[in-house]
Amino acid sequence: MHASLKGKMLRTGLVASVAGAVFSLTWLTDAFAAEAEAAPPNNWSDFILRTIAFVIVVGVLYKLLKKPIVDFLGSRREEIKTLLAELETKTEQAKAEHEKVQAKLATLEAETKRIVDELIAEGEAEKQKIIEAAHREAAYIQQQAEIAIEQEVQTARDGLKDEVAELSVAAAESIIQKKIRAEDQQRLISEFMAKVMEAK
Repeated sequence: MHASLKGKMLRTGLVASVAGAVFSLTWLTDAFAAEAEAAPPNNWSDFILRTIAFVIVVGVLYKLLKKPIVDFLGSRREEIKTLLAELETKTEQAKAEHEKVQAKLATLEAETKRIVDELIAEGEAEKQKIIEAAHREAAYIQQQAEIAIEQEVQTARDGLKDEVAELSVAAAESIIQKKIRAEDQQRLISEFMAKVMEAK
C-alpha cells in the first residue's frame, strides 16, 4: 500500500515536470520562431538559434525529468522486485501445500490399503471359523446318526433273537409233540422224578 502511494506521488511529479518542460519548450519555440520571422530566410543565425533553443530545451528536460524518471523507474523496479519476491514466496508456499497434499494422499492410499487388507484377513479368518464349525457340526451329526443306527440295529437284533428263540421253542415243542409217544412221555416223567428225588 505504501509503495503504491509512493508510485502515485512519483507519477504525479513526473506529469508535472513533463507539463512544465512542454510549456517551456512551447514558449522558447514561439520566441525563437518570432525572431526567425524577423530574420531573413536561410540565415545561419536562425539555424544556430534554433539549435541552441533545442539544446536548451533538451537540457532543461533532462535536468527536470532525469530525477523523476530515475525515481519512477527505480520505484517500478522495486515494486516489480517486491511482486516477484511475493510471487516466488507464494509459489514456494503452493509447492509446499502441494507436497503436503500429495503426502496426505499417499498416506491415505496406504491407510486405505491397510484397512482393506485387514478386512480381507478378518473375512478369511471368519470364513475359516465358519467352515471349521460346520465340519464339527457335521461330524457331531454323523456321530449321533451312527449311534442311533447302532442302537436301532441292536434293538432289531435283540428283537430278532427273541423272536427266533420263541419260534425255535414253538418249533421244538411242535416237533416233540409230533414225535414223542405215550411210552416216551412216561419214561421222561420217570427220569425227571428220579432226578428231582436225587436232588433232595
